[in-house]
This record gives sequence, C-alpha cells and structure tokens, in this order.
Amino acid sequence: MITLTPDQHKIIDVAFKRFSKMGHENTTMAQIAKDLGYSRTFLYYYFPDKESIFKGALTSRSNKYFEAVEKELKKHNSGIKTLEAVFKLKITCARDFQSLGIYTNITVFRMLVNDPDLRFIFQDEHKFFSKILQDGIKDNTIQKCNIQKTTSMILDSIHGFMSVGLRKLGMEGKITNQEMDELSKRQLEFTSFLLQALKVN
Repeated sequence: MITLTPDQHKIIDVAFKRFSKMGHENTTMAQIAKDLGYSRTFLYYYFPDKESIFKGALTSRSNKYFEAVEKELKKHNSGIKTLEAVFKLKITCARDFQSLGIYTNITVFRMLVNDPDLRFIFQDEHKFFSKILQDGIKDNTIQKCNIQKTTSMILDSIHGFMSVGLRKLGMEGKITNQEMDELSKRQLEFTSFLLQALKVN
C-alpha cells in the first residue's frame, strides 16, 4: 500500500466524485480546484497533473480494499470462509474502479495496467490471494493446488468477468447503479462457482 497525506486524501475524494461524474477525459485541474474551493496552485503543490490525481484515486480505493482484506485475514476464519469474504470485498472494489471507468475506458485501463506506480495493486492483490489459498490448504478447507497458478487464474477470471460482463450488458462509458447491481450479482454467482470448485468436500 502507498501512504497518502491528509491533504492528498481530501483532493482525491473531491476528484473521485468529479471523475465518476464527468469521466477522466472530461475532467480538468481547474474543475477539481473549483470543487475543492482552493486555487490550482494548491492542487499543483500536491499533484503535478490530472493523471497523478487519477492515479491517487486508484491508489486510495486500492488501499481501502487492502485494509479491508487485512482485517478479514486477522479474523482467522477458515481459508474458504476468508476467500468468500474477500471475493465480496473484491466486487465492491471493482464497483469503485468502474466508477472511474477502468473497465469501459481503454485509455484508463492501460494506465492501470502499464503504470509502474500502480503495479503494487496487482502485486499486493496476488500476495493476499496466495496467502488465503495457502491458509485454506493448511486448514484443509481448500483443495491442494499450485498456489501461484491458481491465484493468477482466479484474479484473471474476476477481472475478465467484469470487462466481459460490461460488454455483454452493452455498456459503454457511464453505467447506472441498477446495471452495476446486476453485474455485481452476476459476479457473486460466479465467485460462488469458484468457491465450490476450490472447496474440500
């Protein structure tokens, strides 16, 4: 996780609302400064450009997700129960990411995938899922498997499901809360299928 200052959090929270409403391309530094009620100079002190604020928004949402995953791990539930809880957290995180257009805007998606400052998101997520699988194999609630390969397949499946799901529902750009609810419901059904496949009978 990457640490952000209180002022950076404040800027990012305001910018997140603007990005969610207007999209990445249609948002300007001037609009974010106006929403904040501060000068652009204040904004530029913390962030050199719009992309860095956008990356900050992705970082902030990822940090919230990882903090929630860490809390779940501290409960010391069985591996399969922890995996089920973390799947639900992942779906919530995906909703946040889609608010920023991650799954429907190729430019934004490329930024997430290719930017070295954002690689920690995939690395940390892979680490958490690997640990959960390892714990589940130890407590005999998850079937023995190649942990690294299975983790990659799980994450690729979930990310791919989100992108394909949005395309199948015919969604380009902005989507409604109702449409997102429908996709989240389908994702939960999909993760239930994954849990059944991994569970020790």
